[in-house]
Amino acid sequence: RRRRRRRRVVARVVVRRRRARGAAAEARHPDERVARRVGARARRRARVCGDARRDAATSSRVRTMSTPRKRARAPNDDDDDGDDDGGGDARRPLVVDARDATLPDAALWDEHAERGDADALFEHAIAPLDAATFATCVDRRAVCVKRGGRAHYGSWMTMEAVTRATRDGEARYGVDLDVTSYVDGVRRTHNRNSDAGREADDEDDDVGELVDADAVLTRRFGEERRSVRLLHPQTRCDATWKILATLERYFECACGCNVYVTPASSQGFAPHYDDIDAFVLQIEGAKRWRVYEPFEDETHPRTSSRNFTQEEIATQRVVFDDVLEAGDFLYLPRGWIHQAECSSSTHSVHATLSTNQSNAPADALEIALNNALASTIDGRAELRRSFVSTLNDERRRDAALEGLGEELRAFASELQGDFGAALVEHAYASLEARFMMQRCPPPDSHLLRSKARCTGDVAAAELRSGARTRVASQIEGAPFSILRESPATTLFHPFQNRRDGAHVRVLGVDSADEDRLGRVVVPSDVDDERLDELLDAVRSGDALEIAKTNFRENNFLELVCELVRCGALAALD
Repeated sequence: RRRRRRRRVVARVVVRRRRARGAAAEARHPDERVARRVGARARRRARVCGDARRDAATSSRVRTMSTPRKRARAPNDDDDDGDDDGGGDARRPLVVDARDATLPDAALWDEHAERGDADALFEHAIAPLDAATFATCVDRRAVCVKRGGRAHYGSWMTMEAVTRATRDGEARYGVDLDVTSYVDGVRRTHNRNSDAGREADDEDDDVGELVDADAVLTRRFGEERRSVRLLHPQTRCDATWKILATLERYFECACGCNVYVTPASSQGFAPHYDDIDAFVLQIEGAKRWRVYEPFEDETHPRTSSRNFTQEEIATQRVVFDDVLEAGDFLYLPRGWIHQAECSSSTHSVHATLSTNQSNAPADALEIALNNALASTIDGRAELRRSFVSTLNDERRRDAALEGLGEELRAFASELQGDFGAALVEHAYASLEARFMMQRCPPPDSHLLRSKARCTGDVAAAELRSGARTRVASQIEGAPFSILRESPATTLFHPFQNRRDGAHVRVLGVDSADEDRLGRVVVPSDVDDERLDELLDAVRSGDALEIAKTNFRENNFLELVCELVRCGALAALD
């Protein structure tokens, strides 16, 4: 009887917890349809007190599995009670067994990237999982799709393609390629063609030295069993450039890519976490991945970690431990510790696509508060006066602290009004401008109209003369962003970005290389409302009639002609 009572009590507690999870799920998801589905699924599990996880949105032939959770137990380590408190089941990965599922043709991966079809390309990457279900896992849990060794990414970044990219053109160590190893718990970089005259542990690598492809592929990779990391392959691989340009439209933030080639039975990198959301695409061979829950005080980090030792991560829960085969997919949220080793009898090739670097509310707040503080200091001369020495005068020190506190309270009060709202708006406009500076230049196959006929000097001249009367965007969505600052408003666009510079991390609009990035300064007499009308029209896909008198006033026509000349807008008859 006592055992039955205990079971009933435990069952009631489990039901209450799972109902609470359903309510929390509804509160977490802003999309009402997704919230209802997630909440209903949690309540349904509560009614039956089951632990099975099924994804109703995927094919009935797709099985959702949960990988065993492993943990190196410390002394007196209590059992996990499974509460959804940011640990336990909340971090258990979603693993989709699609080995028997019907998958899209692998060749469609290249076709979607060629056309710039953002939705289709991302859905291909996670197929047969749907985008709505995947969205519920972002930032919360790892996602793995197992496809049973079936090719899924066309001919993109195979070993042959990596070899070709290494041999074509001039590749430099530390810029285009890294050679690495992780042996006996020690991570080393070998960015040089030869070890002659070097000590074995010498880490003073020749960054910028030209890569000898034979030295890398034959000796470093083949004989010494070093890993090769191809950096920013979009600079020399058209397919990667088109993939990233397409995904940037899907995520609406900058995307990057590195390709990793690992010899059999070796590992190239120490355990670590990254400051990006990582999408691992296994292209050839197989690789064992171990993913650990984040450190409690390092969730959603803004910078990547140092290399951890195996002892430092020994007490972290292993939330995923499995082998990725060719065609498999793994999503790693920012801050999740991971390591991977090639334990198969052949090499491994995988690509890591990255996104969401410095793309959080913290980054917008940082911009807003820095601008607010700069504005306040510029407008208050008393804040720039030197402190009077207070080292030996307690009363003077207390008075100085009180005065500083009053200034801080006044500063906080200003942020609550229109001044604060304007700062937040400017901060988000700064993030949009930074995205335009970072993103890949649109490939010609992504343009909506002929680049040669509708853009450039001739098209701009014909628009100025009246021979052409309308303008429209050359890409889907906004072709530029607007940043209003003193002394001038600036338009930022990606059409003059370089492929070999699009991956550069730009922390703010002031840190950018003006020669590399597309920007157009708006004449001071151009009306702001007219500028917003132009952006709204082209962003919606409409062609804006420029022949109207009000759009030929002042310097507005010259501004539009400059956007046509640089390729952001197309001039139409």
